[in-house]
Amino acid sequence: MAWIGGSEGVFRLHDSDNYCGSMVSLSDTAEIFDVDASALAGLKITEVEGENFVNELDLHKAWGSGAIPTVHPSRIGSAKRSLDELILMKLVKLVYPTALITPQMKAGRLQADLFVELENKRIAIEFFGPSHFIPQYPGELKPPSQRRESIEGHLKCECVVWPYWIQRCEANIRAIFATGTVGKASVWSTKAHFGDFVMPNSAEIVIELSQRFNAIGADGLGYMYLASKTENKPVHPIVKRIMDGKQRREKLIPKGNEKPTSFWLPECIERLSAESA
Repeated sequence: MAWIGGSEGVFRLHDSDNYCGSMVSLSDTAEIFDVDASALAGLKITEVEGENFVNELDLHKAWGSGAIPTVHPSRIGSAKRSLDELILMKLVKLVYPTALITPQMKAGRLQADLFVELENKRIAIEFFGPSHFIPQYPGELKPPSQRRESIEGHLKCECVVWPYWIQRCEANIRAIFATGTVGKASVWSTKAHFGDFVMPNSAEIVIELSQRFNAIGADGLGYMYLASKTENKPVHPIVKRIMDGKQRREKLIPKGNEKPTSFWLPECIERLSAESA
């Protein structure tokens, strides 16, 4: 969670395709943690248009400290769970009520964040935050494929890597289980960007992970910073910073890129660059 900037936008559990952001309503929080709203009385509340919300960073910290009396432990075995994992688990149940979900499923020496059994399908889901692409501590990062293949070898099923730029929404849940469903990418407050990724083939990795959700648009991934595919989503602050000349557009372009810059950049930035040439 260290890569999240200031709270931007509102997330709605029951309208996740159209709302994404860092503020979670009190009622959605209670549903995500399977607690009564009264159990959240100690959390810092922010009022938005008459409705009570909680910053997801505050939620993650409160959960980890045991301040939320939920049946969902913040740790299972050696694994520390993330709020993203808990939200994805709830979204799976909303889309597929009959699904059986095992959190932190043992897979040899590893644990898969979620193991989902749905009718005749078995799929493991691994949520990858920014620290899987940008070193948070000294040490060499391993490509997503290495962890994915190890989990697949032990669980004998597909392991889907869900990177942080893939929106937490029902459309992307369906994209995992229903072939041909179009998902989407979206970022609203992250401080981690593709240009920060350290692996020399980062562009290839981003494209591969995004394709699993059918989230690459006709012009690429530049739409993910805007509100073009998610109606109620804040434009990422980095767009204004680049437009104002306070940040270089290369911040959004990963290493090993062979695509035109328009694939990675929001249309407004690409247009500005063309006009300035």
